[in-house]
Amino acid sequence: MPGAPPRSPGHRSSSVAGVGRVVADDMMSALLTCLPDPPFSAARGTLFCGAAGLEDRISHLPKALLSNIISRLPAKDAAHTTTLSTRWRRLWASTPLVLDDADLVVFPQRGGPPRINWEAVFTAVDRIITSHPGPFGCVHLTVCYMAPHGGALARWLRLLAAKRVEDLVFVSRPFPVHVRLPADVLRISSLRRLYLGFWHLPDLFPGLPRGPEVFPHLQEIGLCHNATRSALSAEVIEHLLQCSPVLEKLSIILNYDGPTHVSVRSRSLRCVVLWMSLARELSIVATPRLERLILWQTIPGYPCDLFITKVKIRNAPELRVLGSLDPSIHVLEIGNTVIQAGTRMSPANMVPSVKILAVKARFGIRKEAKMLPTFLRCFPGVETLHVMSDEADEPSGKCNLKFWQEFQGKRMELAFLRFVLERAQILEKLVVVLANGDTATEDDETCTKLKALATAKRASESRPTVVIVAREGDSAWCFHRASDLSASDPFDG
Repeated sequence: MPGAPPRSPGHRSSSVAGVGRVVADDMMSALLTCLPDPPFSAARGTLFCGAAGLEDRISHLPKALLSNIISRLPAKDAAHTTTLSTRWRRLWASTPLVLDDADLVVFPQRGGPPRINWEAVFTAVDRIITSHPGPFGCVHLTVCYMAPHGGALARWLRLLAAKRVEDLVFVSRPFPVHVRLPADVLRISSLRRLYLGFWHLPDLFPGLPRGPEVFPHLQEIGLCHNATRSALSAEVIEHLLQCSPVLEKLSIILNYDGPTHVSVRSRSLRCVVLWMSLARELSIVATPRLERLILWQTIPGYPCDLFITKVKIRNAPELRVLGSLDPSIHVLEIGNTVIQAGTRMSPANMVPSVKILAVKARFGIRKEAKMLPTFLRCFPGVETLHVMSDEADEPSGKCNLKFWQEFQGKRMELAFLRFVLERAQILEKLVVVLANGDTATEDDETCTKLKALATAKRASESRPTVVIVAREGDSAWCFHRASDLSASDPFDG
């Protein structure tokens, strides 16, 4: 399939190896933007205790304050404090460590070797994990080349389990070589957050740890382009949910080849994100606390409209935020009813708890445009509606419906705005975000079209204000915003 990522590097010919490398680099870049940031970054600086002949006042600070200082240093600088004095050595050993292997990369100086010494990074990580007695507050490994060191991985995971790591981001390099992840990852019971990237996940063999005692504290998990034998299996996801009794966030990121079916059952989940990923079916079966369901399946260079996802909502009484529903790739099923244009509404096929709804539509495609008002009727409690208008390659049919985020001033977009103004009885404000790069000057053609809406029939007695916004730069929409439960409306940005 043109534009699709390669399934197996072993089957690529040399003539396409260069293209595959570009795809791999793009995927790694996309993944890195989705990973959580470590508590502190390499930009946090280094420790300076004074030059020769100057009084060292830092070393006389209280132990608790010095431990706090060490915990905020890059790992290599924290380790260097052990050379200052016996007291600093004891402090380093007793301070919960933040290990980010990106801090250990030494970039070649101008005129030096053109390549980074990846083996030196691996050796440094191995030395720190082995020598520091723990605990480890946070370990982010996104740089290490894992493939040549498969035997060390199980030992690392056992050490991290013994040293009570709480936050683990574990990405296999180099991509696209998937290394088998040792099952020892399921023995780190101290974890509160876990992100796994580019691994072959363990098969569900009988002796695998299972049950709520596996991850009793885990609150967030991200599965990033992982695989079992062929694709990320629904069974692995179900197993992880059963092992995580307090899990609040589940994110499936950059999984193009699966899982084919995702069935979500969890009494604790509050947020599910399907990000730049494909699935034949996503079924929300029993999620009494689920507040947010994010479906962002736009994958640059991948023909997503050829891959249909059935979105089933069975039991989600607290679902408040949903989107982006896209009629070109989503088939919505509520209860036992498949929602189609003209579906007769009843309490059994409506979700009144949804307050924020995002939809994406190509107004030039008649079939998709007809689904938009049907979607709205499924969610009668919506207070905020986000509509992203997408361009159709070839307009299909004549759309006579009276009915975004990026507004381009096309006829069907204006028709939809009139539809909203004529039917929204308590609407106070209508915000129109222009397509990136457009302006909103008084004489602008798009602005003139929007001003014409002032004469449109209004359902609201208060005559809502129409606000025109010209976006400067890229949208704030990203994975972190989508999964941030502290943001009341993740689409507002």
